[in-house]
Amino acid sequence: MTPPPIPVLRGERVMLARLRREDIPELARLFQNLELTTYLSGHGASYSLEDEQAYFEAVSRNSPTQITFGIYEREAGRLIGGIDLRDINHRHGTAELGVSIHDPECWSGGLGKEAVRLMVTYGVFHLGLHNIFLKVFAFNTRGIRAYEKVGFSEIGRRTGAVRLGSERFDTVLMEITADRVDTSGLRAQIRLLGTAQ
Repeated sequence: MTPPPIPVLRGERVMLARLRREDIPELARLFQNLELTTYLSGHGASYSLEDEQAYFEAVSRNSPTQITFGIYEREAGRLIGGIDLRDINHRHGTAELGVSIHDPECWSGGLGKEAVRLMVTYGVFHLGLHNIFLKVFAFNTRGIRAYEKVGFSEIGRRTGAVRLGSERFDTVLMEITADRVDTSGLRAQIRLLGTAQ
């Protein structure tokens, strides 16, 4: 029996935890979905078990410039996505956010928004980040709305930077700054650690 993931951050419906080697076959299965990979890379691609093993090896070790978590359903402990902060610059307090809800059954349910809020709070509180930015394709209107609800705002576009079939779409650049991130919930959890018996 596969052990449950060990939560690092807990939300109401999702938790963020380090990816496990046992997750690799599920990642390979989920990344056969051309709709998912189009939202992530601007073109449909599929990834093999070996591809996902290489990805796991690359992100499973601690790095000063990247932190990667799996997104798991809190109740079932089932892997549904992934999230990371990359290109972390500790001197300037900046990073780029990447997120994906891999399982289409979990799209449009607010789980990605909750995971983004957890990761942004983690970045501001624990890493001292001041500015977190992301890139999203303009055709991903669902994603853009979710980012706006967390507090991200558009700061610019690369016009027609991605081609999908015969159409071109903008790459939208968005950011959130520390003054727009509520860290009180995470602060409360940390304080509770000192009183646990």
